[in-house]
Amino acid sequence: MRVLLIDIDSLRPDHLGCYGYDRPTSPGIDTLAAEGVRFTRAYASDTPCLPSRTALAAGRFGARTGVVTHFGDGQWYDYNASGHDAAPNAPLAFRHLSRHGVRTATVSSFGSHHSAYHFSGSFTDAIQPTTRKDDETAVDVTREATAWLNRHATDDDWLLHVQYWGVHHPYHDVADDVETLRDGDWTLDWPDGDALAAQRGMTGPRSADLWPTPDVVDDPDYEAQYGDWPILDRFETPTDVVHLVDGYDASIRRIDRHVKRLLAALDEAGVRDEVTIIVTADHGEALGEHGLYAEHGLAHPPTQRVPLIVAGPIVTDPDRTIDAQVYQFDLTATLCPLFDAPVPDGWDARPLTDALRDRSVDGRNALVCGHGIFTFSRAVYEDDWAYIRLLHPGVFSHPELFNAPDTEGPAAGLELLHDRQADPHMTENLVADRPEVADRLRGRLADWRDEMLATTDAGGTDPLARMAVESGPFYYVDPEELAAYYRRTDRSERQVRTVERARSFPTDR
Repeated sequence: MRVLLIDIDSLRPDHLGCYGYDRPTSPGIDTLAAEGVRFTRAYASDTPCLPSRTALAAGRFGARTGVVTHFGDGQWYDYNASGHDAAPNAPLAFRHLSRHGVRTATVSSFGSHHSAYHFSGSFTDAIQPTTRKDDETAVDVTREATAWLNRHATDDDWLLHVQYWGVHHPYHDVADDVETLRDGDWTLDWPDGDALAAQRGMTGPRSADLWPTPDVVDDPDYEAQYGDWPILDRFETPTDVVHLVDGYDASIRRIDRHVKRLLAALDEAGVRDEVTIIVTADHGEALGEHGLYAEHGLAHPPTQRVPLIVAGPIVTDPDRTIDAQVYQFDLTATLCPLFDAPVPDGWDARPLTDALRDRSVDGRNALVCGHGIFTFSRAVYEDDWAYIRLLHPGVFSHPELFNAPDTEGPAAGLELLHDRQADPHMTENLVADRPEVADRLRGRLADWRDEMLATTDAGGTDPLARMAVESGPFYYVDPEELAAYYRRTDRSERQVRTVERARSFPTDR
């Protein structure tokens, strides 16, 4: 068995043609999807980058491993083993495969970039694409990945993980691809002028009112760091948002070309038809939802829903969509039977092998997904419902939350409930209107949390709540600097008060 796992940072599935997008962003990935299956409701259990890839490598929730954020104690993997032994019931996935005869390799700077040595160290080969950590390009990644394939493509039993940053902002070198995309007849359907008006007055960076963080907004070199496609300071009209989405979509198209180059390397080696190819992402990206732009700052579908495409000899009936609700880390358990390795008892991941072999897969009735930068929050996804609970809102005043009637009790002002079928952009908070649904999903979250606390490796505490108390979710944002910026620029007193209360916000533990 041979597996190529392509991991594209910040890629949301609804901007791929194979998921229904009507711009030609992904011709190579679309062709691959037609040869395989695509999961339409796959979610990262923990976001953003570090929690997500740790969950993938561990086959477990961040609440069990302790990795729930990018900083402080919440970034360190709690390794429940001793000495050189593997964790007895929950080994890291790629190390587990290595111990069952699989040559595993990663071409990625992720381990270095996020001090995630538990991730990179779990592979047989860990290849840093370049020493220019802050200036890495997709060209660097593809060069090293194709070199590895040139050496090993015809070997038996290997897995190659290839990770691209290129869809994450800033959007460099995309002007030519923007022009190509603009040749079509695509138009932005949302946010429109009314949606942008409703978001006016929201607090926090990465919002329509203020995209940069306050420490760089007055920097004369601010736009220069964003290359040929700078992100605007504010989004006042739909045209401003189109500029942003053009950069995002063009970045996808650029990475798509590199995906095609990896597939060409398999063709040149004569093994393309013998390789199982997977395309996924660590998380997605908000493009206006809950007032956030080009950022992953909340537990909600734009951040946590990811593409999951599997093609190759393991797929018996290609060009299918699978609507079962799954975690992205279920991929970890799916790889084991492909390599005749057992699925460890201590993993939360479940195999999706039956779905690849044209057999029914039930998926999960509900998913619970955590998030740990800008806000500390969790979401419950059940059918078309999305319930979001903020443990700490950071410096943000999401319009759907703070413009809605408060509920009663300890969750007042910290909950969102959306019917995604009726309201796909999640502009209406239904917590007060649908109390029976809110109660049910609130109960699901409480039951899940109780189960995690009973079995966690993190000392019997909720690491996400602990980090909200100990560090606060002020990732790249100093509340005092932001409040001072709002005063200096004559923003509303409400905005100033919202930011000032952030440090003393009562956190639900």
